[in-house]
Amino acid sequence: MKTEAYANANLPGGAEITYSLLIDETSGNLGCELYGVEVRMGNESAAKPCLTSSRASVGQLLDKLARGCVTPVTLDDIVSDYYN
Repeated sequence: MKTEAYANANLPGGAEITYSLLIDETSGNLGCELYGVEVRMGNESAAKPCLTSSRASVGQLLDKLARGCVTPVTLDDIVSDYYN
């Protein structure tokens, strides 16, 4: 799995949040890429791999996560709401 830095955000108290794109290649002849997200803040991190095969879709999600200053603690709930 590859990780690409995507965006950063800062909380009012000064803590920095880093948002990354996760890229995972499927096995077999298709060679499809699946995309997910990772959020890091200090020693905390959370990841949601293999959410979609659309890089544009996960890019939109990452933009929204960064604008909303989503933290690792809340990532699971936000992603569940976004895709449901």
